[in-house]
Amino acid sequence: MDRLRGGGQMDGNDSGSARAALVAALDVVGLAPSERLDRIVRIAREVFDVPFSYVNLLDDTLLHTLTPNVAGEPTSGPLEWSFCQLTVQRPGPTVVPDTLADARTAVLPGVTSRGIRFYAGVPLTMPGELTIGSLCLMDVRPRQFTPQDEAALIDLGRWTEQTLAKGLQHDRLLEVVEALAPPPVHVPGYALAGLSVPYGDLSGDVHDWTVADDAVTVTLADIMGKEQPAALLAAGLRAALRQHEDLPPVAAVGAVEPRISEDLSRASAFATLFHARLTPSTGRLDFVDAGHGLVVHLHADGTSEIRRSRDLPLGLHPEGVPFRLGTLVLEPGDALIVASDGVLDLGDGTIDTLTDIGRTFRRAPNTAAFLETVRLRAAEHAEDDVTVTVLARDDG
Repeated sequence: MDRLRGGGQMDGNDSGSARAALVAALDVVGLAPSERLDRIVRIAREVFDVPFSYVNLLDDTLLHTLTPNVAGEPTSGPLEWSFCQLTVQRPGPTVVPDTLADARTAVLPGVTSRGIRFYAGVPLTMPGELTIGSLCLMDVRPRQFTPQDEAALIDLGRWTEQTLAKGLQHDRLLEVVEALAPPPVHVPGYALAGLSVPYGDLSGDVHDWTVADDAVTVTLADIMGKEQPAALLAAGLRAALRQHEDLPPVAAVGAVEPRISEDLSRASAFATLFHARLTPSTGRLDFVDAGHGLVVHLHADGTSEIRRSRDLPLGLHPEGVPFRLGTLVLEPGDALIVASDGVLDLGDGTIDTLTDIGRTFRRAPNTAAFLETVRLRAAEHAEDDVTVTVLARDDG
């Protein structure tokens, strides 16, 4: 197995949950080796004349080999013990002609105890350009690797990806992604609820919230695209923001933006985002609106105000430019409705649809009834994912 302690890092925690969810959905870790995958590594050993070849998957912290080469060989180990941590950091092959001569690998236990002197690996990706593992070669002697060798390894990697994708259990993936929906929470003096209605089986929208003693964090994001690729990117964005839920919105979005933008760029996508932090005692809501602009503030006196975006979406926002802070106050009797752009299909397709959604909320007997109305209208009219989050303050 590729258990070689190293000093590199995997691609961070920002997309770890999305990757772990997809690895779980593949449902192959811990099972008997697949003949289809064993065939690939047998051919790899023969083509490149190496003693070892592995197909590896990785989750948040562990690397799992699906193709042990030796009877009784461990099949799981810490990711930081592996060459795979280097391979997943770049899109192309990672080649180490002499592991003792490379500072990244010279101190790995696999080098010092197993005698591994050569490594070559190629990352394995799934729809949405999410890297989930590697196909790798190892030898006990240093060797050169030509451009033709790299091209052949890439071809074997694509074959491996196709083999894994054929085994993807769609129902399992659906369950995992749906499990990322936030659970109901109780915030004294407020009602907080939401729903997401996917256009297909999986949604590229994500809504989330977390509650602490002195703050409530509310998030709604919309990934360009639909179905599995967008859903995986949405899950990664949710996980990244949860890593920084204790930070103010500008700092939190600024912290996750570089890595998320890389993921979005690889998938030729972008994400609009509304990320806010409420102080319940005062009703003050600080927020970042990155290209979202689908927020309506309903005032207790019957008026409403549409809050427009102040920054570009993630993936399009200029590098190094800080996000701008927005602020509003939810007075007693006020409500805030945040929606994805699919909600525009429920009206005339213009921003005025938000005002109509606000009227629907005011007429509804309660938040649950309002959300059920949105659900029914989305099922009938929407041509995109529809997500709505409501944050309402009691009359007091």
